[in-house]
Amino acid sequence: MIETAAKFFNEGGTFMWIILGVGAFALAVIVERLFFYFLACRGDSRGLVARIARAIENDKPEEAEKLVAKKKSPVHKLLAVAVQRYKRGMPYEDIQQGVEETAIKELPRFSSRLSSLGMFANIATLTGLLGTIFGLQVSFSSLQLAEGAEKASALATGIAQAMNTTAMGLLVAIPCMIAFTQLSNKQTSLTEDVDEATVKVLNFLQKKMA
Repeated sequence: MIETAAKFFNEGGTFMWIILGVGAFALAVIVERLFFYFLACRGDSRGLVARIARAIENDKPEEAEKLVAKKKSPVHKLLAVAVQRYKRGMPYEDIQQGVEETAIKELPRFSSRLSSLGMFANIATLTGLLGTIFGLQVSFSSLQLAEGAEKASALATGIAQAMNTTAMGLLVAIPCMIAFTQLSNKQTSLTEDVDEATVKVLNFLQKKMA
């Protein structure tokens, strides 16, 4: 298996290294996004909102502040601003303004580096296509050789490069597109959860302060 993979890679030529590098960058982005979405942002935002509301309703803003200080996810940071400003006795307009200003900084964290997966997929595909063109050029140039053995060897080398670089490009591009789609769906879901949690806390504080 390893020997077959090594032969496949070597026959593809220089372009295989470029595609491999693109795949390595794409993998790093995927791992980072998985960590952020499923670990850093993991949690029950609805439950968090309920616990914050309960603490504030019982006149325990310190307890609510501890709840939002446990993690550094966007939803925790947005709700922390609301709770801290409420604790300091600031008017509702200032609380809302503080949350909106924090949202400008925190919400883009959900989409950070995600669009690069689409770019990596395109680069891998186009690099594979470029390798295919170079492989075909080698194949065509072999027709000028007089010796039959040399001609067959050069033709086989060009065809192998053309086919292998195309395959390698697709092997990198397809997982990139799948990961981009799935992670984009997760990003949308998390953004909606943050919006819902923030609106619920702000509405609760508005009623509490009325």
